[in-house]
Amino acid sequence: MRAQFRASKDYWEFAERIHEAAKHGDGASQYYLGLALNTCDFLYRYYFLAQESGSPARLRTLDEAQQLTATQAGSAYSSDDVRDIQSRCQRIMSTTPPPFGVASDWMEAAIKSAYPLAQANAAMNSVLVAKNSPDPGRSRAARNEALALVVDALRSKDAEVILALASPVVYFAGDEPGAGLKQHWTWVMAAYLREPDNASQAEWTKEHCRFDSQCHPDDRIIDIIRRGAGNDFDEIERRARELNRKIDAGNFEEPDIRTGR
Repeated sequence: MRAQFRASKDYWEFAERIHEAAKHGDGASQYYLGLALNTCDFLYRYYFLAQESGSPARLRTLDEAQQLTATQAGSAYSSDDVRDIQSRCQRIMSTTPPPFGVASDWMEAAIKSAYPLAQANAAMNSVLVAKNSPDPGRSRAARNEALALVVDALRSKDAEVILALASPVVYFAGDEPGAGLKQHWTWVMAAYLREPDNASQAEWTKEHCRFDSQCHPDDRIIDIIRRGAGNDFDEIERRARELNRKIDAGNFEEPDIRTGR
């Protein structure tokens, strides 16, 4: 399913193949259908739908959409990326009513199906609520929910899931200076050690380098870890191996998320 999603040049065709399985409760189909729809709703809408005050929305041409990447400082997407977005999303976004449902509904279904990558995304959303809610009770509940989702997702022992959890677990690293950064790179390293340079890590590297001016065209994920970890590289590798040992043994618990060990 992951390989099909990454290789797809037309999300309509991809969605059509997995829609029935998603409706019948397959967590992977629900997640990747939600991911395809969300990608189109966010990126295609941003680049191709022009909304000017007092005027109805109009569809930009490919050339106009590509010009956005040239005229906006710090744009994370290239003109080739914009062409790919059009190829993948144009048919879905030009069809009314939405033919395959709503992204958020499929993501919620995937969480209920306990699909690990959906749980990892939900953990990040819960962390954001915990960080930003002015209500202490709601913040505490969101924090506990995020912890439970992380532990549940880790039962998959999947390298891509561990990589996806590298961002939400930073919230639990504590107040020690640099603890959050070590936590982040420990989990990224753990994913790398489990499956060096797999497709998910290549995708992660590409997304990371959209916003990291220090990246080089031939960077691999280990190059980014080494640069981010700096003098703590050896310690982070040791912690990552210990993290993987606990995951493999099936005795990873909530306190391990808090301590990062």
